Amino acid sequence: MRPQFLKEGDTVAVIAIASAPSQTQLAANWKAQLESWGLKVKLGKNLTATYPGDFAGTHLQRAQDLQEMILDPEVKAIISIRGGYGTMHTIKNLNLELFKENPKWLVGYSDITILHYALQKMGLESIHGAMCGTFTEEFDGFSQNSLKDALFGNVAAYTTNPHQYNVKGTARGRLIGGNLTLMRNLVATPNDHNFDEPTILFIEDIDERMYTIDSKLWHLRECGHLAKCKGIVVGYFTDTREEDQWQRNVLDLINEYTAPLGIPVMFNFPCGHEHPNASIYLGREVEMSVGESGGVLRFL
Repeated sequence: MRPQFLKEGDTVAVIAIASAPSQTQLAANWKAQLESWGLKVKLGKNLTATYPGDFAGTHLQRAQDLQEMILDPEVKAIISIRGGYGTMHTIKNLNLELFKENPKWLVGYSDITILHYALQKMGLESIHGAMCGTFTEEFDGFSQNSLKDALFGNVAAYTTNPHQYNVKGTARGRLIGGNLTLMRNLVATPNDHNFDEPTILFIEDIDERMYTIDSKLWHLRECGHLAKCKGIVVGYFTDTREEDQWQRNVLDLINEYTAPLGIPVMFNFPCGHEHPNASIYLGREVEMSVGESGGVLRFL
């Protein structure tokens, strides 16, 4: 199910579903930026709330903010101000089935992978894209325009440069994924995916040690998820630690898992915890093509 794309005059909601936003994130120019796109902005009641554990309010408060915005007929998209940690604790207090009755875009990445995964399990599309807390002076034009284009339905495809670990080929399937850590955490839970339908998997992560990346990829391989993928898109793996001790970098490690699969693999995809950060439609049927000149990810 695909929500309607935005148009000028529509209302978007900004909420905090995981960690509490910093003062810098709250003060960033995201409200003015969204309004410059012709959008109205509605704020979650607990956007500035705090709770021990660096949460943006209690688990119930954060869930209630999201639930209210799902039910609000004026709201056409819900954008998280930041990720961090804690989205998984809201799931038991949410009725995400209401998204089917009130389809609207959910936007975010990192810890928001929990919600993306749940929505894709239900057959809904969402946007893995920039969150409002990143709308700082360093926020680059590509990331900004990519989010706007995704919300307004103007993202058709992305191209990537060649990479030594790319695996040539063409594949088609539904794009799911996001943060590797969160996907591993969801294995064997009600929101895990069985990968029985043709699937293109997108992965990214930040601030992990080499052994944790290794263990998570091992887990996805051993539970059978990687073997069922039709293609894999590799985004940013930012600030990975202990590469010197492992005598190789994180992309070398990822290649050890992806190369033997015999499916197209696209490295160097500009999406995740860095800029430029391309906004992508999760849950959408896509076609990926990888060749000598690089890769193309096309949204169908």
